[in-house]
Amino acid sequence: MQMRKQQSASEPDPDRLGLPPEDELVAAVKALAPKEEAIALTLDALETGIFRHPDGRTDDLQTVRLQPGEVGLLAHLARVCPKPLSIEIGFGMGSSASVILGTRRLERKPFAHLIFDPFGLSNNRGKIVQAYLQARFPKAFRRIMKRSEIGLGALIEKVGRGAAGLIFIDGGHRFENAMTDFVLSDLLCCQGGYIVYDDALYPAIETVINYVIANRPDYAVAHLAVANTTILKKIGPDKRAWDAFKPFEVPQREDWTPRQPAAAAAARKRS
Repeated sequence: MQMRKQQSASEPDPDRLGLPPEDELVAAVKALAPKEEAIALTLDALETGIFRHPDGRTDDLQTVRLQPGEVGLLAHLARVCPKPLSIEIGFGMGSSASVILGTRRLERKPFAHLIFDPFGLSNNRGKIVQAYLQARFPKAFRRIMKRSEIGLGALIEKVGRGAAGLIFIDGGHRFENAMTDFVLSDLLCCQGGYIVYDDALYPAIETVINYVIANRPDYAVAHLAVANTTILKKIGPDKRAWDAFKPFEVPQREDWTPRQPAAAAAARKRS
């Protein structure tokens, strides 16, 4: 991430996010493992591919694994989360939930973590991790079996705008799903809070990020700050006119086609 001179308010500036380097993020989350069982079990699972419940049961992660930098990032953002409420869209194998819950527990402040995901993985994968989290965090952890498009809207009516400090989006990967998740997460995210997108190398997600960079000066953006991940920090109120719109880049790639390494490096420099 590079500091740029003469940056306009509408352009993203990753340095405003105050993110440590990726190696420091990874080292920091590893240092939490001896202090919190959920983090220790998750780091072991991401390394070996198997989540081992303390009672002896196992859950096979297969290809559903977070990168070390993303794990470190989520732990960092969970630690600095400015509100008691954090949210996830998509449960997967529960690795991100485990890290967020474990980190927030170590902060020794009241918190709640809600996950919207009515779907599941094949062969009931993830169920053992979920059972562990329900037992480990009985008051803080809740998986809501509703699509995010429905559940987030209902949550806004219940808790009001600006109630969440961290929202991690790894749900539907079609453009309309990812964009709807942003629109609703934006209403829930407080000033100073974070919206994080997984799979930001892929065209549907990248298109949403490009929209935010071009059209939302109330967000600072660290695009691909760690592998495959983009962070949006709400830095002010939305003061746009009712008809505001700026054109934005749409990747000319189809389906699950990632941005190539050279292009990804260029995107990081632009942000």
